[in-house]
Amino acid sequence: MDTKKSSWKKFLRLDFATKDLDGQAQKLTKTTLRHTHMFISSRLEHLAGVKRHVLGWIFLVILLITISMVQWLSFRELYAHNAPARGGSYSEGVLGPLETLNPIFARSSAEKSAARLMFASLYNYDATGHIKGDLAESVTVNEAETEYTVKLRRNLKWSDGAPLDARDVVFTVNLLKDARTQSSITGWQSINVKQVDERTVQFILPAPYAPFMHALTFPVLPQHSLSEVNPAELREHGYGKSPVTSGPFAMRILQNANADGSKKVLHLVANSQYHHGAPKLDRFQLYVYPTRDEITKGLKTSEIMATPELSYMAQSDQIRHMYASRSYAINDGVYALFNTQSEVVSSRKVRQALVQSINTQALREKFAFAKKPLHGPIFDDQVDGQLAGRLPYDTEAAKKLLDEEGWKVVGNQRKKGEQVLQLSFVTLKGSDFETIARELVKVWQETLHITVDLRVVDPNDASQNVLQSVLRPRGFDVLLYELVLGGDADVFAYWHSSQANQGGLNFANYNSAVADDALAAGRTKQSAKQRVSKYQAFTKHWQSDVPALALYQVQLDYIHLRSVSALDKSMRLVYPTDRFADVIYWTVRRESVYKTP
Repeated sequence: MDTKKSSWKKFLRLDFATKDLDGQAQKLTKTTLRHTHMFISSRLEHLAGVKRHVLGWIFLVILLITISMVQWLSFRELYAHNAPARGGSYSEGVLGPLETLNPIFARSSAEKSAARLMFASLYNYDATGHIKGDLAESVTVNEAETEYTVKLRRNLKWSDGAPLDARDVVFTVNLLKDARTQSSITGWQSINVKQVDERTVQFILPAPYAPFMHALTFPVLPQHSLSEVNPAELREHGYGKSPVTSGPFAMRILQNANADGSKKVLHLVANSQYHHGAPKLDRFQLYVYPTRDEITKGLKTSEIMATPELSYMAQSDQIRHMYASRSYAINDGVYALFNTQSEVVSSRKVRQALVQSINTQALREKFAFAKKPLHGPIFDDQVDGQLAGRLPYDTEAAKKLLDEEGWKVVGNQRKKGEQVLQLSFVTLKGSDFETIARELVKVWQETLHITVDLRVVDPNDASQNVLQSVLRPRGFDVLLYELVLGGDADVFAYWHSSQANQGGLNFANYNSAVADDALAAGRTKQSAKQRVSKYQAFTKHWQSDVPALALYQVQLDYIHLRSVSALDKSMRLVYPTDRFADVIYWTVRRESVYKTP
């Protein structure tokens, strides 16, 4: 019984406690609702004011952030800058064909470009246009100037890890000397070469030859890869498809990009064994096109990043908007060569008249691709001295010279009796050459009343065979042609009378005993002062004899994406492939780098 009473009392206490808890919960709910009304609901009418305060704070925060960003950007250059970064891939479009990767057979722009990227030489032209050691560390010349002893750098390697040494140099020169090789690099037959030790090579000349250092720019081949190959079979050997290399880039793969193989892509990778240090780029692709029109398409479709093969001003607005360009003069000159043995222009007065009727300065101003002046057979900056200038532009003097030679104006022609003064003018196919040729024809016809028969020949058309039909037989009165003048003032090959034959390059058939003596002496003197005097004498006679009209120095337009970092604007190019002189520093990427104090 007592137990039951006790349980009942506990139950009553629990019931009262529950009721008390319910009452407290109801009071709490009422209190909460009252406070909600006081602090929220009762202040809804002030929401507009609150909103203004909030927006003000937000605006202030945004303003502070903006000021901080502007300040950071303004002063960022004090402690950080964008610098070229390693990595990435560069693609350049070049003109083919690409039939071999063996550099001693390189002829086309594509083959020469591949050779410069993949192969090292004893010497090369640097970014200033001067000859500089590549594989070579030093050279000494004996007193008679007939022996050149070249010392190679230490620890040179081929891309396969094999050592590169004096044996490779001797092996290469002997290939160039061997008539069976049929290399595109000629002139080595009379040069003897021998290995002195592992790092030393000696070249022995039959007579002093001042420009010999410039001949040491030939690419070196690996003896360990080719020593067993017959020189007559070297061109067709598999090495020409997958070579071991020594330049800044190594071979990866050569890919045909179309069915007939006229378009190719040469894939190269950075050569970690390169003696000047690995390039910043990881990869380099040469896109080889059969025509310049195809290169233009490659630019339009962004297939390539750059090309040295086109005139920038001749491109469409679309390409000029997508790409930037820099122009670089190269050591090639464009001339109107007069065949001094032809019946018409064998007369010096006729040649003088043709020269004096052309305002070359106005011509260069008219055509952007011809803006670099060319005054004679040698570039002014190739010798340290004043060279003779060309005949002055004077159309009246030109007309008088023709009159004195008996060529009188009859109607709209010049005649000597019944004979019409008529020129056979040949130019090579190409927009620049054809444009200049037509300009010359216009002046000679309209101003001097000379009849001109202009013929345009395509050097890439085998059926026209320019070498056999035009150059060797000198089948022209006037030839518009580009002469490769190179890094030295020696122009013996173009103007010495010994070269006025079918196998020579004296296309003007120029023959002057005085000029011959000066040219021969100029190439045998090491002394710069002696050489200058000889070339001054030669130039003076050349300008007087007028075997050619010097028109302009060739320029290379390097068209490239604005985002890449390639050729420096201050570069001086001797040959087009010298654009790769500092290729190890080219980049396609940039990154922010903090400056060191």
